[in-house]
Amino acid sequence: MLALIYLIVMVMLGDLICRRFYSFVSLPHRIAAAFLSGLLISTWFTYLAAMLFARASKPLLWGNLLFFAAAFGFILWSTQRAQKKPSRQAASPPATEANRWDWILIGFFLLFVSWQMFSTFNMSGGKVQIANHQWSDFGSTVSIMQSFAVGHNFPTEYPHFSGDRIRYHFLFYFQAGNLEYLGLNPALSNNILSILSLVSMLILVMTLGVVLF
Repeated sequence: MLALIYLIVMVMLGDLICRRFYSFVSLPHRIAAAFLSGLLISTWFTYLAAMLFARASKPLLWGNLLFFAAAFGFILWSTQRAQKKPSRQAASPPATEANRWDWILIGFFLLFVSWQMFSTFNMSGGKVQIANHQWSDFGSTVSIMQSFAVGHNFPTEYPHFSGDRIRYHFLFYFQAGNLEYLGLNPALSNNILSILSLVSMLILVMTLGVVLF
């Protein structure tokens, strides 16, 4: 439950920040931008906040508490600030607004990418299931994820090479581990982020095509 609340707050935060800098072509564009921006900002904030409490027994607990406090504070401040501004007349929807076929294509993307992710990495009966040709990749990345979810990897090191500072693009797996810490299982934590990130990028590619052509 806490993991889902984290994801919702993350998207809300990303949406508020994106709306301050540019307008959206369509609703899918807005959702995709909100997710990707929120993911980047929340992951960095939570990680750096947890690093401040590296000597504590549960740095992720403090990192998440600071994230929720900062996010709710920013959302409340932005909402109150928007209410003080004079209301503007609602603009007509843009000509590029997503139509039925756009939503159908996005739905297909979502289903296909979900099948890809869960057929590659899943859990059943408390056991992790990994596709035949992917075990070597997931063997290293899942260990990074678990080092945050059930371990104490601050300052961050390779779980499989002790004493060496990490030089890997680990923040995605930090966030997956954080979602596991907040209540999801490892497969759901990894796959939700993978699915939504890839679908969001595909939506941005669609949006780029609409803007250019």
